Amino acid sequence: MIQLAYKINNDIKDTHSVLQITQGMTAVEEELIHIINQSDIIVRDMIKNLFNAGKRIRPRLVLLSGMCFNELNKKMIYSAVSAELIHTASLVHDDIIDMSDFRRNSPTINYVYGNHTAVLAGDFLFAHAFEALSSYNLTRSMSYLVKAIQEMCVGEIMQVHRRFDTSTTERDYIDYIGMKTASLISACCKAGAENAGADNESIELMGYFGYNIGCAFQIIDDILDITGNRKELGKPAAHDIIEGDISLPFIYLFEDKKYANKYGDVLLNRQVNSHVRESIIHDVQNSDAILKSRHKAEEFVNQAIRALLSLPHTIYRDILVEMSIDIIGRHY
Repeated sequence: MIQLAYKINNDIKDTHSVLQITQGMTAVEEELIHIINQSDIIVRDMIKNLFNAGKRIRPRLVLLSGMCFNELNKKMIYSAVSAELIHTASLVHDDIIDMSDFRRNSPTINYVYGNHTAVLAGDFLFAHAFEALSSYNLTRSMSYLVKAIQEMCVGEIMQVHRRFDTSTTERDYIDYIGMKTASLISACCKAGAENAGADNESIELMGYFGYNIGCAFQIIDDILDITGNRKELGKPAAHDIIEGDISLPFIYLFEDKKYANKYGDVLLNRQVNSHVRESIIHDVQNSDAILKSRHKAEEFVNQAIRALLSLPHTIYRDILVEMSIDIIGRHY
């Protein structure tokens, strides 16, 4: 078992830091509510549930990354709002691509209103994200987030290209999760640092931190997709394999020729029914694929923490370290 590089011995946070974080996240929530409430009633009814159950990881990373270098400010808040809007818009579009009926145990927009309307709902959220960035002249934050959106699209295309392909390698997987997931998290951390007036070296360091925890987060997400239950996931376990998405545990499983041969033709012919899904879940869970995947996630977390430890000590740096460690023990 890979040992995490760092542990926090004292998790007591001073009153000022707790207040800063609470104020920042409250301001983000209020602005999101304002955006929803000022929308047309039809749009409002469509999007209001999207923001009810989110973990707000990306806006929290914007704020904490900024507060590692300076006091909370409005630039951080509006970059955080934009990051959450972009993330939510991407989920709406993902649900269309994946033909998902449920997310977080609630019906998706595409399921209720159809794909055409869902595309427009996602675009609506993207537009509000860029309105917030432009209103506060957050030019560099916008450049980070625009680049992330571009990479998210490329990452999704790469993953679609690899669907049902048992020859997908660990390197292929890291390449596309680095784009589709880690790029936005990296951009959030860079935006927060830039909003705080950090120098370019520190901004890039925070981007590197964000990239690594983003990769770790996606790997754990893919593990949970296999080991979770329908209530936790809001969808059947290992639903992704039915869509042909070959995540890291499956890649490690197929490194064994026995399993590559067992499932190769089934996947090639796109015949992954519920019986095949149950069989492949059983095989993954009874191999070392889950453990190997968790070790890979820990490697990314260790790299993220090492990057953080080169920064001057602050309570916010410690909180980011805690968040990084918590990724490994995450449950839905």
